[in-house]
Order: sequence, then C-alpha cells, then structure tokens
Amino acid sequence: RMIGTAGHVDHGKTTLIQALTGIDADRLPEEKARGMTIDVGFAYLDFPDHGRVSSVDVPGHDKFIHNMLVGALGVDVALLCVSADEGVMPQTREHVEILSLLPVNHLVVALTRADLADQDMRALAGEDVRDLLKETRFADAPIIEVSALTREGLDALVAELSRALSSATGNERSGPWYLPIDRAFAVKGHGVVVTGTLAQGKVSVGESAVLEPGGEAVPGRSLHSQPQGYRSLEAAGRGSRILR
Repeated sequence: RMIGTAGHVDHGKTTLIQALTGIDADRLPEEKARGMTIDVGFAYLDFPDHGRVSSVDVPGHDKFIHNMLVGALGVDVALLCVSADEGVMPQTREHVEILSLLPVNHLVVALTRADLADQDMRALAGEDVRDLLKETRFADAPIIEVSALTREGLDALVAELSRALSSATGNERSGPWYLPIDRAFAVKGHGVVVTGTLAQGKVSVGESAVLEPGGEAVPGRSLHSQPQGYRSLEAAGRGSRILR
C-alpha cells in the first residue's frame, strides 16, 4: 500500500517522513543545497497490521506541481502536512484540490512544526484546516499535532495512518497493470530502466508492456522493488514501488 504526502513548501513533509522512517527522501544534490524537495522521493514504514508500506514524498513548491501529481498517483492514504505556525497556504489548497480529483478517499492531517507554535497558534491552524476541508470528502480527517524535532505526536500519527490504511484495504482497482513512470535512466548492461508506483493490477517478470503515448510495445526483462533494498521480484501488486 502507499502513503503520500501533500502540503505547502517548507511545511515539513520531508522532515516528517525522515522522522517516521529514518529515510531522507531528498536524494538530489540540488535538493540538499536548496533545502527543498524538487522531485518525488520514496521511503517506507513498517506497520504491525499492514507490513511494509511505501511512502512517497512530493514537492510543495508551485513550480513542481506536476511532480506532485505524479507522486500522488496510486496513493491509498494522503498525509497532508500543514505547519502549525503558518496554517493553510496556497499549495495546501492546491494539493487538496488535486487529491479531490484523484481516487484517494483517506486523509490524515499532520500539524507539523508544533514545537514552533503555542496552543493558540495550533488551535488557529487546526481551525484553518477544518475550514479548508469542510466542503470536501476529507471533512472528518483526523488532525494530529506533531513535531519531527521533539517527536511529539509521532506515535499518534502512526496510529491514525494505520487506521486509515485499514479503511483503505478494499480500495483496490481492477484491470490490467498500469505503471505511471516517474523516472527513466540507462544502466550499462541492462538498458533502459524505469521506476514508478504500480497504480493498478499486478505485474510479473517477463510481461510485455505498451508505452503510452504512442502505443509502442516494450519488453520487460526484470523486476525489482524500491526502496526495499532493490531486491529482485517475481511479481508486484498495486502500490509497490518498482524498477523495471
């Protein structure tokens, strides 16, 4: 299954994912230099009731909204990050609008950077979020105050994510397997490798594919998991991060 972040730039999405998983999802040198997520990044979290669940971290900056959309495809539970010391901002609204258009029915809100906000600021930010969500299907989403620095609220957040994943268990989509490609590169001795989150169906080693747009038939020689040690797979199901 797949958890995906959403939220305004600098509202602590990547920092929160790292606090939850121990994995820094920012992999590009430019992201390190600028302190800002540019491309989608990936981590995973182990749940007692759900096993290993992939997590996709998306950019919050408006210039990279197309990257956010790629990352949001195939998400079962959205994790909306709203800074407790700033409240709802432009990309918060934009990301909620995008999620409303996608088949994502479960949302958990993290009021991040709670260590920078007093109780009055936290309450105002919470009211801001409730006002944003009241006309959406996410109106009853739980709101958890968290701090990646002090680790306040992280256990409560994991519990809410687990509950949301349980509710999303029956949210499978049937049909042929479908892999939105978010990265492509060449590896010596292997040829072109693509990565993505399997949005639908099940894929096995050796299955051929059709590249769209254009309808070009392409072979599939191998299948690996990502980011779980890049181990070889015989098959993968919806929500899996794979290299092919």
